[in-house]
Amino acid sequence: MQKVLLRFLGYALAAGLAMAFMNGMAMYAPNGLGMSRTIAGIDVATSELSPVELLQNILLLFCAGAFIWVANRDRLRRPMALALATLFLAFLIRELDFFLDFYIVDNLWQVLCAILVSVALVYGIRNRERFVQGWKRSWPSAGLSMMLGGVILLIPFAQLVGHEALWIGVMGDSYIRVVKVASEEFVELGAYFLMTIGAVEFLYAWSRLPRSRKRG
Repeated sequence: MQKVLLRFLGYALAAGLAMAFMNGMAMYAPNGLGMSRTIAGIDVATSELSPVELLQNILLLFCAGAFIWVANRDRLRRPMALALATLFLAFLIRELDFFLDFYIVDNLWQVLCAILVSVALVYGIRNRERFVQGWKRSWPSAGLSMMLGGVILLIPFAQLVGHEALWIGVMGDSYIRVVKVASEEFVELGAYFLMTIGAVEFLYAWSRLPRSRKRG
């Protein structure tokens, strides 16, 4: 019990420090969070270059890498782990949609996500028995539950919070787009923090399994 409390205190401290850093940038640096920037002299206001978005991408990379690590070392859980890694990579591609669309080809992120998910589905179907067995041996678990909670917070909650009509209705004639964008991005960041904590908890529980069970 003591180790669990210490781990979660560590998670709370990490999240608190990250938010304190964001608050400091917002208060003391001119346009420090950069929730609305014009790119290359073109009037395309975007928050994609903000520290909030950067942290989101780092968290998603960690989550995807964690499950690729598990998949590489645990044959039984490999299909399940690769499915989760695919989910996080799809989220990451979606977060990078502005750069893919603006600098390469419009709607490229949708094509990449479709290819990634299609490959993962084919692999999962071909290895469905191991997928089911791996899931049964891993669920229920604190890590998977927290990741599921993060997904629920991200979809649909964050999408509804970021709905422009909501903020126009709340703010009326005083509506400012950056308020809507900031609210949506911080809710998404909270969701990704929850997923990351879940991934760390899953890794911790998995690392304590006997080696023979890891290999299946």
